[in-house]
Amino acid sequence: MTLAAMVTKLMRAVQYNSYGGGASGLKHVEVPVPTPKKGEILLKLEAATINPVDWRIQKGKMRPFFPPKFPHIPATDVAGEVVEVAKGVQKFKPGDKVVAYLL
Repeated sequence: MTLAAMVTKLMRAVQYNSYGGGASGLKHVEVPVPTPKKGEILLKLEAATINPVDWRIQKGKMRPFFPPKFPHIPATDVAGEVVEVAKGVQKFKPGDKVVAYLL
C-alpha cells in the first residue's frame, strides 16, 4: 500500500454527539471525506446553514421521522460545487454549482 493510499482525506464539519445541548453541543471536528454511493454526488460546500429543522432534530423532536445516527453533522440547506458523481447519476457532473435542501 502506498503512502497516498494510507492518507485519508479529511474535511471540516460541525457535529453533535447526542440529543440536546443547543449551540454549545456543536463541536468543530475533522472527519473523513465520504465516498458517494450509487446515485449520490459529492459536494464541496461553499455554504451551509443550521436551520430550525436542524435544531428540532438536535432536540429530538423529529425522532419519529428522522432519527439521526450519532455523531450527526447537521446541514439541511447547502450550496456548493459537484466534485464527484457516483454510478447512476445522470443530471449532474463535476463542476456543476448546486443549491439543495437535504433531509
